[in-house]
Parts: sequence; C-alpha cells; structure tokens
Amino acid sequence: MGMLVSGYVGMGLKRLDEPSEIKEFIKKVRADLGRDNNIDSDALAVWTFNRLPKFFWDGWKEELKVMGVKWQLFLKIMRMHTDDFIKWVLYDKMSWDEVVDRVISTIEQYSDGE
Repeated sequence: MGMLVSGYVGMGLKRLDEPSEIKEFIKKVRADLGRDNNIDSDALAVWTFNRLPKFFWDGWKEELKVMGVKWQLFLKIMRMHTDDFIKWVLYDKMSWDEVVDRVISTIEQYSDGE
C-alpha cells in the first residue's frame, strides 16, 4: 500500500522474515517421504503445495508487478533456487538471508525494471 517511487534503488523488495512454519512443514513432508538420501524427495518436499513461492509472492507481489514479473516467470525464478531452498531448510547449509539475497538477485536479472 506504500507509495511507488520511480528510480527505486535495488528494486525495493523488502527482506522477508524467515517463514518458520513453512520450514517445519517442509521438514515434516521430507521426513514422511523416507530417510533416503534422495534429491528428488528433497525437491518434492520443498515444492509441496508451492508454499514457499506463495510466501514470497504474497510478500512482494506489488513490487513484482511493477517490475514486470508475473507469477509464471516468478515460479521459474523460484525453481532456479530449489537447491538453495534445500540447503536452507533441510541441511542448514545456507542462511535464510542468503537465500533471500540470491532470489532477489535473480529477480533483478530477469525483471523488466531498471
């Protein structure tokens, strides 16, 4: 609902708080899929019900629309970060802030905005 400012620096995507309830959901889904060391199971857990992309979209949708990023493109960008999400949620090898920074960087790369 805030004012849109032209010439915003770094797009103005606000830092989103770590979604601990989504993190716990993904961990539970992954545990339900079995203990095997399987990247497909890891990815399936991360993408179950699209909860993670919906979380980002809900936090950023107004800014993304201004940048010309529609849902389909956004999903493709998010899929590029599946490994980052797996490292963050399942293996604690990446911080939430690092994941968010990487997603923002990719959005900047593919957005229409300057």
